[in-house]
Amino acid sequence: MKQQPVERVKMMPWIDVLPNVAKTDLQARRDTIQELARQAAEATHKALVLTRQAEQLRARAYLAACALEGEAKGKFSADGVEQAKILAFAR
Repeated sequence: MKQQPVERVKMMPWIDVLPNVAKTDLQARRDTIQELARQAAEATHKALVLTRQAEQLRARAYLAACALEGEAKGKFSADGVEQAKILAFAR
């Protein structure tokens, strides 16, 4: 589904109402600030998407690790697997 464009609200609109503002750089500086804020919002959105993906990958890894341990306990013994874990972590 395509995301609808977000209507932009101009930051600091009062700058446009200042007398003779066009003779200054205030509007350009405000526009730069607004662009930085837009970029920050975009980065935040991307970070949320990546965080969600990381959570899903961690869940898949956990389930795969549980399945692998279960299979190991089926091929060896539960005690043998537990002993191997103790030996591995004692190093």
